[in-house]
Amino acid sequence: MIEELRLKDFGSITGELLFSPGFNVIVGETGTGKSLLLSSVEFLKGAKSSVSRDGSFVEAVFTVNGEELIVRREVSGGRSRYFLNGRRVPQKVVEEAVSPLLLFQSQRQSVKLLKPSYQLSVLDRISDSEGLLEDYKKLYSRYRELLSELENLRKSLSDREREIDILKYQIEEIETAAIKPGEEEELLRLREVVSRAEKVAKLRQFSLHLLYEGEPSVLDLVSKLIREFEEIELYSEIVRELNEIYYKLESVVSEIEKRVQVPETELSLEEIEDRLYQIERIKRKYGGTLEKIEEFLAEAREKLEKLLNAETDLEAVEAQLKSVERELFDVSSKLSELRKKGAVKLKNLVLKGFKELGLEEARFEVEVKELSELTPVGRDSVRFLFSGNPSLPLSPLSESISGGELSRFLLILLSVVSLPNMTMVFDEIDAGMSGKIVGKVARKLREISRRQQVIAVTHSPQVVAAADRVFKLEKVEGKVSVTLLSGEELERELALMISGEVTEGSLKAAKDLLKKWEE
Repeated sequence: MIEELRLKDFGSITGELLFSPGFNVIVGETGTGKSLLLSSVEFLKGAKSSVSRDGSFVEAVFTVNGEELIVRREVSGGRSRYFLNGRRVPQKVVEEAVSPLLLFQSQRQSVKLLKPSYQLSVLDRISDSEGLLEDYKKLYSRYRELLSELENLRKSLSDREREIDILKYQIEEIETAAIKPGEEEELLRLREVVSRAEKVAKLRQFSLHLLYEGEPSVLDLVSKLIREFEEIELYSEIVRELNEIYYKLESVVSEIEKRVQVPETELSLEEIEDRLYQIERIKRKYGGTLEKIEEFLAEAREKLEKLLNAETDLEAVEAQLKSVERELFDVSSKLSELRKKGAVKLKNLVLKGFKELGLEEARFEVEVKELSELTPVGRDSVRFLFSGNPSLPLSPLSESISGGELSRFLLILLSVVSLPNMTMVFDEIDAGMSGKIVGKVARKLREISRRQQVIAVTHSPQVVAAADRVFKLEKVEGKVSVTLLSGEELERELALMISGEVTEGSLKAAKDLLKKWEE
């Protein structure tokens, strides 16, 4: 339901309306903007309006399943901005949030009821088939999934041999390369060493000859120097330091013998270069890193296995599809039976309502045709057929019903089928009706409002008296204000509507009318 509606400079209207959850009525002289007030909600959703200007806004507070939904559209710099619960959002988001909460009807404007899809949903509500329809929708969703899976399998089968060959080649290429963790880094190090092998050999020979093997060697010379100093026996500190140098040189010679040598490898420099090129090519083709190559290999193996088993999978999916299809046809047949019974029930209720609201000569049928193919909502095509003239044949509602007839038809329908979480908005639904019929319309509106919120623009005192809350629009110096009427103000307004002036008689008539609804 809509709890609050606030407007600022929307056309000439500035005001706030706090609605009742039941029956709300809006009254006012012609030209005060009653219909404009209702259209502000359409503006809120994104409809164009010639009356909005910089600084104007429309804001509404809805209650949906116990939670507040605050929607706002404001105009600034010639552009609209939309807000949902204080957060700026695109217009589409607001429209999607608000559209399911409101149903508009006027004698100048058609409603969702004219659409076959909506007529089907109305029939399902009165047929008590919504539970079965939900079961059907779940099955249908599974059916569509299987169809898609089957299509993909068939497509993969048509390209199967080519894909199998490609996958086998890719798997074999990666497996044959057999790249080991750290192999590339080791090869790069080995390439560096092997490429310097000749220099390393020369360096080893030269350094060992100079330090140890030559005649005389550095070690020999240091040893001789030590002996010369030892003979004098005066410079023990120098002897100690020379001994340290000698031992250090011996250690260096040992390190050179162990570490400075040509690496023992069976790989030539050319073979190392070839292997590095192979690794680089595999990396470039299959992911860039060893981890990515492993992921690619695992996925390729999985795809290959699926393709090799594709024929078996195809048969399994085809069997599942046939099973689900049989279930769907079975559930859709039960759904059709419920809808056909509901069509008879709806027809009788509507015809009864026609008589109550002065459409005695109108005829109505609910056409339910069973289709050969499955649809998201069953195998039925539903159309409401109407004729307001006994000499004219029945034809689809959208082609044969006038605005006044449609308003009454909607009232009848809503009196037997409720639309949860939806506010019904009627713009001068009672225009052109006789006093007797307007009284019945008021009763219907009151009856509907006990199950869902109703907002109506009216000129009829019978409808005003039936309301839970009455708002009056008044224009003063070009500005329109909104006032909530109650008590004596409401009685005076009703008196004016009854006789055109407030007299003792019209006030009594107004009080009697209000008392009737209180009783």
